[in-house]
Amino acid sequence: MSKIILHIDLNTFFVRVEEIKNPSLIGKPVAIGSEGRCGIVSTCSYEARKYGVSSGQPMFQAKSLCKDLIILPPDGEMIRLLSKEFISHIRTFSEIIEQISCDECYVDVTESFKKYGKNNINRYLKNIQDTLYKKTKLKCSIGVGPTKFLAKMGSDYKKPMGITIIRKKDIKNIIFPLDVSSFYGIGKKTAPKLHKLGIKTIGDLYYKIKLNIPEVNDLLMESKNYILDCLEGNSSDEVDVISDGQKSIGTTRTLPHDTNSRDDIRDFYMKEVDRIIKDMKREGFLTKTIQLTLKDASCENGFKTSTFSKTIGDYTENEAKIKDEALKLFEKSFKNQTVRLVGFSVKNLINRNEAVTQMTFDDYMVHEEESKTFLLINELNRKFNKDVLFRASDLKKKHGN
Repeated sequence: MSKIILHIDLNTFFVRVEEIKNPSLIGKPVAIGSEGRCGIVSTCSYEARKYGVSSGQPMFQAKSLCKDLIILPPDGEMIRLLSKEFISHIRTFSEIIEQISCDECYVDVTESFKKYGKNNINRYLKNIQDTLYKKTKLKCSIGVGPTKFLAKMGSDYKKPMGITIIRKKDIKNIIFPLDVSSFYGIGKKTAPKLHKLGIKTIGDLYYKIKLNIPEVNDLLMESKNYILDCLEGNSSDEVDVISDGQKSIGTTRTLPHDTNSRDDIRDFYMKEVDRIIKDMKREGFLTKTIQLTLKDASCENGFKTSTFSKTIGDYTENEAKIKDEALKLFEKSFKNQTVRLVGFSVKNLINRNEAVTQMTFDDYMVHEEESKTFLLINELNRKFNKDVLFRASDLKKKHGN
């Protein structure tokens, strides 16, 4: 039996945060970001989109398109609070949740729907939307499918407050007519190149790959196999769980294409390591166990997923130490196989406050100073909208000095 996977996407989340704080903004063109020549639109209201304003657009361009555009900075604290409320509410429907960002998650409701759905999937999904809005005032779109890809495509299909179910039998009718640029995973640079090859729709893409067109093969390389899996309903249905008790924090990510390039896989993996460490520290946890996950795409009998764990000593939140151990674990475990998916997790977590009771006074003072420095650097980097500041110890580790 196929799984029932949801992708739940909060509609214009950063804008909605401001509307909840100030209801007079509802129905007005609003953009979240910073002003000035270097400002970028993070997200915008649907009213602003009617003027051509869009995410990732330079703010000066957005202002030229919409003279009455209201520009507001993101409220980080309120965003984090409502994001936690969002996930907490979704957890009442299923414990099998993979949070992708502050405003979206995958949820496996296969078993919970059997118990509580009463065979009416639309009513079940509408209840998720309605109860989330009643509790938090947040609006969401929900995509449903037997795989994560189909669920994600579904949540993008109708906004705001859309519900779209895409079964395998629906792929040709719903997904094939869409512009190829809407395929989740095809970047902004690749879509125009596909258009030049006469590939306008996702259906065009599928049939060109099946025909083994050389120009298409050269452009897509090994990612064409991933695309075929997605469009034949055979891509991943594994929702990577973070438990309510926060015993672990982790993620798994599919590579842009299957590869056995050690450098490419290592770079992709270390970006995930960096992201998970930041999540762990933001949540106030320390770890003593790390885990690497690799999905082997070269096996003859389907994909083989392997996990490799390592205990790194005492509980720590030291970024340089965790990254160093994570890199050593990768170099030891990777055997030049062709990899499709990479994951990283920190396990055996304890709250920072619990760890402090186990420290000597000197250790505690060092820990406090490191935490203050980390939080200050994070705050400044958020204002610059990129990582421009680092601790000296991290720079030394980064450059090997």
